[in-house]
Amino acid sequence: MQPLTTCAPMPDDVVEAFLQSHAFARSMLSLAERLCSAPADASTSATARRVQAFFTHHLEVHFVDEERSLAPRIQGRHKAIDDAIAAMRLEHLQVHALISRVTFLCQLVARDGSRLMAVRFDLSTAVEHLKRCLESHQAREESMLFPAVRRLLDWQDVEEMRAEMALRRAPGVELSDAAG
Repeated sequence: MQPLTTCAPMPDDVVEAFLQSHAFARSMLSLAERLCSAPADASTSATARRVQAFFTHHLEVHFVDEERSLAPRIQGRHKAIDDAIAAMRLEHLQVHALISRVTFLCQLVARDGSRLMAVRFDLSTAVEHLKRCLESHQAREESMLFPAVRRLLDWQDVEEMRAEMALRRAPGVELSDAAG
């Protein structure tokens, strides 16, 4: 299993960056699902650590990108977009609770792979619920918000957004330092 990279290069196209992040989230959910049904073996702890790292860091960075870089630039331009932004923010709050559950259970398994047997059902339920929530969340963003970036923003807005997003991924930069 390959290690989780924390400093992936930022694509030039911010919409592509958002879409890549969504694809990565889907692949990590798939990995979490496989973890739930796998035997507890030598790779169990590493897999749980990888899932936990993604949901505690990468997805958080993505949410900050959406809330601090994307939303302010497209908000107020159309009621449907404003409604989608409001839904996105609410869903982020709901997803955080599910992420907390998944990462807590993965943390237990990461510390001791044999714990998978004891938490398998709870982890599977939490992952499935998170998957359902993220699927509808991503669908709204991909159909409403990301196209709005291409339709409504000029090159300067997009470049500023790209720079903010790249800063959040720079080595040694803490999310709290680059959130605003």
